[in-house]
Amino acid sequence: MAQPDESGEAMPALRIVVGEPDRMTRARLRGVLHMGNGVYVVGEAGATHGLHDLIVRHRPRIAVVSAGLRRPDGAECALAVAGHARHRLRVLLISETLDEELLGRALRMGVGGFVHRETLMEEIVQAVRLVAAGHTYISTSMITRLRDRIAHTVCGLDRRPEALTRREAEVLALVATGLSNAGIADRLGIGAGTVRSHLARILAKLSAANRAHAVGIAYESGFISPATSRTAGETA
Repeated sequence: MAQPDESGEAMPALRIVVGEPDRMTRARLRGVLHMGNGVYVVGEAGATHGLHDLIVRHRPRIAVVSAGLRRPDGAECALAVAGHARHRLRVLLISETLDEELLGRALRMGVGGFVHRETLMEEIVQAVRLVAAGHTYISTSMITRLRDRIAHTVCGLDRRPEALTRREAEVLALVATGLSNAGIADRLGIGAGTVRSHLARILAKLSAANRAHAVGIAYESGFISPATSRTAGETA
């Protein structure tokens, strides 16, 4: 299966497998992804063992996996797949909630994307394409949650830095998820130079030596932690 690009040359199809317990959601995903996007769902599974069989058989580029899909030992299937996958396979996680703790664990395990179920059908095509290209995709609603938490927290630090703008808080939230400057630029639709300018202002306002230090300040202040993620989940 191939689809021509703008030059008329054939491009290889992007092969996807889906691991999702709900049959209706699997059908909707297949319908959205097959709408002339050069993306093809080559297999679907409603249970863990079926997903692993599909990955071995079809060797897909992306595995779209629900956080509700669990292994027999109770561990999240998506994180297990990401942790053991070869570099060619990337995992895109579907989450029921805006769970910051789950996002952090997912990124550490190598998950390439985090999509909130409420906006799944609107975001899935863009998410799949960005993850396949090696970028990290995080749902806009999750970025907003991280941005607002950072903006609220950094203003209350003992060093009392000048308040971050909404865009600066958004950039810092993306830095905290591990994105490069280029990845942040792609995610926000701005230039890499603009990202660098935002980062320079963030470092000045937080009196941070570098981006890692800025993220450390944000973490130390507690805007992302198991406790706050549980609170966020209760209020979502």
